[in-house]
Amino acid sequence: MKINKSIVSGLIAISVFGAGSLTAFAGYESHFYAPKSEYEAMVKTSGNYYYLAAATDAYNCLGYALGDTNHWVWPWGGSNPTLQQANNYMTSQMYNPYPYSSTPSNVKIIAYGTSTSNITHFSRVADANYSNAKWGGWERLQSLGWDPYSNYVYGSALQKYN
Repeated sequence: MKINKSIVSGLIAISVFGAGSLTAFAGYESHFYAPKSEYEAMVKTSGNYYYLAAATDAYNCLGYALGDTNHWVWPWGGSNPTLQQANNYMTSQMYNPYPYSSTPSNVKIIAYGTSTSNITHFSRVADANYSNAKWGGWERLQSLGWDPYSNYVYGSALQKYN
């Protein structure tokens, strides 16, 4: 019986790739800090979060959005700012505030809140389709879209900064 070497090579490649994928998926799931149900409650669309970096209390969403992964940045102490307070702070950091829209225009950071009286979160725009954010003391995650969060904790996108 003659064995076709290209078919055997293809089967080996499929086996290795398949095993690698299963391992990667299992490892990916093991990186998460909290139960999956907690992440699912945070987003509008099930599964709209992709692992980027490990959970840590070294920095938070605003620190990450500003490019600082060494400090927890929340100048309002233990409370959440109003939209005006967030805008004042971001202006002091040389970012210009604009009302939120999904239209790209050199956007760098997005602020989220359950209302204009309760800004809860910031993300960094990755590109026209994705946003990256540090979820409190949890992981740094990527989401499809600029307004991925449910009202469970973070709320809707309310402001963009460039």
